[in-house]
Amino acid sequence: MVISRLHSLFSSASKREAQELYIALVEQSRKPFFYTICAVPDTLDGRFEIILLHVFLKLKLLKAQGGQETLSRLLLECLFDDMDRNLREMGVGDMGVGKRVKTMSKAAFGRLEAYTSAYGSDDMLQEALKRNVYRGEEVSATALTKLMGYVQEYQP
Repeated sequence: MVISRLHSLFSSASKREAQELYIALVEQSRKPFFYTICAVPDTLDGRFEIILLHVFLKLKLLKAQGGQETLSRLLLECLFDDMDRNLREMGVGDMGVGKRVKTMSKAAFGRLEAYTSAYGSDDMLQEALKRNVYRGEEVSATALTKLMGYVQEYQP
């Protein structure tokens, strides 16, 4: 009984930490820098992509720290809970939310995998950013360079 209470205490503390971390990542993702200087489309999709990019960067840092598997998992849970909540706020009915979250989750994991594979190679990372953040649309070299610089220098 004492062990289950301790587990519950630590789980809720970890969940709170993940929620606070996720909120900070979303706030960072809303900075005008991304939508002006980096020319990310200021749309639902553009904002989703920048949030995913920040989640990737944070997961990368957590992995480098080691021993952060639970926090990493909880951070992803916060992302998916937020997707669910946002869809409901936009008026998607209960029957459609699960299907859409599943589609968005698949896209999110695809992006995370693409960034993981590309990180460390400027050319591959540029291509992954063009394909995902900019959806393959034409982007100026200046905007892409600014976003690349941000990713490479990321320190929360």
